[in-house]
Amino acid sequence: RSPFAGTIAKVSVKNLDSVSSGTTIATIVTNQKLAEISLNEVDVANVKIGQKASLTFDAVDGLTISGKVSEVDTVGTVSQGVVNYSVKILFDTQDSRIKPGMSVSASIITDVKSDVLIIPASAVKSSGNISYVETPDPSEVFSQTNTSVKLQKPLVKKQIETGSANSMSVEILSGLNEGDKIIARSINQSSTQTTIQQSSNNRSSLRIPGMGF
Repeated sequence: RSPFAGTIAKVSVKNLDSVSSGTTIATIVTNQKLAEISLNEVDVANVKIGQKASLTFDAVDGLTISGKVSEVDTVGTVSQGVVNYSVKILFDTQDSRIKPGMSVSASIITDVKSDVLIIPASAVKSSGNISYVETPDPSEVFSQTNTSVKLQKPLVKKQIETGSANSMSVEILSGLNEGDKIIARSINQSSTQTTIQQSSNNRSSLRIPGMGF
């Protein structure tokens, strides 16, 4: 008796073969496809059942399928000192091009905020428990259209309070206003040439990537 409906993809025994409780008799492919990914203990702490996700596949260019988290392991597996947890994501739609065993990449949306102030994650620096950004001196003169400039005056440190973050952007709760100029990155550590970027008011989604096996 199968615990779910599906299609028998492989039969591993023949008539009159002896079997035991540990014998694999057949492989059944469920009609409802799902992706299984592995997350480390830091990332999995933000993942909950029901969260939306988007899935892409190495074998099918340009295909993105939406889904939702259906299961999160409560007990992790330790490998080389790293604890990983299995997460299952159900597909919202089915596609015949997706076959069992294909590699999949998943982005799980753990937090969505609208109309928030965000800046590049590379611009945020820290000293102890304090987060700050570097800004050009208010009297610094440069072209409004330039993003890469050579500054003549020392940079100014401005303390900020951060909120949600991902690998690309950080939410700013206080300390900056929309349109403020900040230093996104230094092109050359030994020179004063830097990249200027304006903070922007935008929609920010914190996503955690995981690779399927």
